[in-house]
Amino acid sequence: MRSRISEKESLKRAFRDAYFAKERKGAGNEFRSNVMRRIRQIGPLKANVGFWPAFEHLMWRLVPVSCLLVLVLTVALVTMDFDHSHDYLGTVTADLEKPTLTELFGFEG
Repeated sequence: MRSRISEKESLKRAFRDAYFAKERKGAGNEFRSNVMRRIRQIGPLKANVGFWPAFEHLMWRLVPVSCLLVLVLTVALVTMDFDHSHDYLGTVTADLEKPTLTELFGFEG
């Protein structure tokens, strides 16, 4: 991904001129303030316009995290000890049975 500074020709030209002017005039406090004044006169860089550049930037930040998460979950799944004698479906169906009022108040006969 290219830097926004390298895409701005006027900023590159200002840095180049400042570098060559430094050799000619010598480096002093006044020189540095003049250089910074010239850079500020250029103004801010244009913002990236559009959805896809921002989405691509976000996506490439999430790729390593996603890969690491898939790897960790795969290792956890492989090392997990499954008990084949336990009835997982029976546990779910027992939780789905709704209690009646007689069970709640203990009026079973």
